[in-house]
This record gives sequence, structure tokens and C-alpha cells, in this order.
Amino acid sequence: MKTYFLAIAMLVFVLSACDAPATLTLDQTILPTAVIMSTNTPFPVIPTETPTPQVLESTHIQTSVNDTVELFSSDQLGLCFSYPQGYRHLHGTDSVEIVAPDITGSDVKGLFWLEISDSYNRTAEKIADQEMTYAAGLNVGRWTVTLDGEQAVVLDGMPGQDFQRRVYVVHQQTLYILAFMPTRSENKAAGDQMEALYAAVTNSWAWSPCSTSK
Repeated sequence: MKTYFLAIAMLVFVLSACDAPATLTLDQTILPTAVIMSTNTPFPVIPTETPTPQVLESTHIQTSVNDTVELFSSDQLGLCFSYPQGYRHLHGTDSVEIVAPDITGSDVKGLFWLEISDSYNRTAEKIADQEMTYAAGLNVGRWTVTLDGEQAVVLDGMPGQDFQRRVYVVHQQTLYILAFMPTRSENKAAGDQMEALYAAVTNSWAWSPCSTSK
């Protein structure tokens, strides 16, 4: 009987041991796995673009006549006209004179001046005919232009210090002679200056009262 109970007790112990959860020893403890990142692998680099410096060109834009010319106006003389920017109006003289900028290596440069006198009831055509007597033997060019409603006569190649282009116009019995030089010059730069003066002055010429747009 005693042996029977001992056998049952051993059987119960064995069954209890099978149902109990296994106990992990210190050597069997599961440790978290460390993730080791290599320091030899570079981080991805985000490419950046360096903007190319822009070279700004300064370009003059002609928005109106006044952007490229200077205005001369005189109520006393009863006239006004424009001349190229950078050219100078010589003050302190009895006549009206406009001179072009200096040309390197040359004493010659474009020049415009104005002569005013009584017409003595002569027309511009008649005065030009008389002036031609001073140009005997010269091949003087001749044509007409209109200066603010008045017909003018142009004589190109008139004698002087240098050959001149002279414009004769009569307005209210007053004779105006617009003189430009040098014309027909071997100095191309000076000749270009004279042509610029001639175009600016004759294209903008007006009698008083002058319009602000001229």
C-alpha cells in the first residue's frame, strides 16, 4: 500500500515537471541583436546646382527723340532745334555754335554754326545763286529741303577753312544760314559727325513757339 502511494506521488511530480514552462539559464538569455552600420559607407549627397552668374549688358533703348539729342531753344532768335547728345553748345559767343566731341589724333571735328541777317527782300533761291559766285570752278552740290514749312536751299562743298555745307532759308524777311563742316572730308570720323549734326538739326528745326516734342 505504501509502495502504491509512493508510485502515484512520483507520477504526479513527473507530470507537473512536464507542464511547467522551461526556465532559461543566464547563458541561454536572448539578447537583442545590434545592427552595426559601416562607417565606411558615405551618406548620399544631394547634388546642388550653382547658378551661373549673369552678365548684364547695358543697352540704350531709344524711346523718344529726347533720349539721344539735346535741345537748343531761343525765343530771342525765334527758333529751336536738336543736336546729338554728347555734342557741346559753345556758350559765350555771339553766334550759335555746336561742336562735336574731339577725335583722337585729329584736329578736325564736326561743327555747326548759325548766321542771321536781313534778307533784303531776297528769296533763299536768289541768295543761293549769289553765293555760288564765290564757288567758281568748284563742283558744288545743290538741293532743297524744308525747315518747318519754309523751303531752304542747300549748297554742299562751299569754300572755307574746310569745305562747308550751307543751308539758306528766309523766314519773316530774316535770312538764316545753317553752316556745317567739314563736308567731303577725307577724315571719315569728322565727316560722320558733320552728317549727324546736319540730320539732327535740319530734321528738328522749328520756329518759335517751339513744341516740347521737338
